[in-house]
Amino acid sequence: MKNILSLSVLLILVSLSGFAQKIEIAPQYGYQIGSKYNFYGGYIKLTDSDQYGFSVSIPMNSDVQAEFFWVQQNAVVKVRDIIEYPEPTELTEVRVNHYQFAAIHTFGDSDEVVPFFGMSAGWSTFNPKEKTYNSTTKFTLGITGGIKYFFSDHIGFRLQTQLLMPIDWGGVYYSSGGGSGVNVGGTILQLNFSGGLIFAFGK
Repeated sequence: MKNILSLSVLLILVSLSGFAQKIEIAPQYGYQIGSKYNFYGGYIKLTDSDQYGFSVSIPMNSDVQAEFFWVQQNAVVKVRDIIEYPEPTELTEVRVNHYQFAAIHTFGDSDEVVPFFGMSAGWSTFNPKEKTYNSTTKFTLGITGGIKYFFSDHIGFRLQTQLLMPIDWGGVYYSSGGGSGVNVGGTILQLNFSGGLIFAFGK
């Protein structure tokens, strides 16, 4: 359902390209740094993983863009708890999807080299492979920054780093529901680095 929604958003944005100066679509691939949430007596963490996704950007004025982006990572959840899991234990593989709407501010007067910085909000879904653990959806905030380099009016390259912050991420799918498992809550910091080609359409 979430993938269908993201595709629908993409199609809507593409349909608006006739009203915008330029629309940018950027498939991306990158690396997600592992993240950990510490609690009294232990921790829960997501391991490092690769990630992939895309962004769609539409200019609002000369230096501000509205952007939608989606990224997916496939990581492993590990836990250590002095009562339930005294040794670090792998619980399950998990597929994480991030969906964000952002306001991006670009800098400089160059049409070739374009630094940018932005803030975003949206949601993240956590879908464990093991059915013992529940899937969950969490509100997520984000910060992004990077640089675009355009080889021509319609082709470029984008390098960026993102900090994504799912809120209260651990309180649902780490409890098995049968009295065992770990049930905690908090905010993790997910830092990633990615890059990809930019395909620009319009003026």
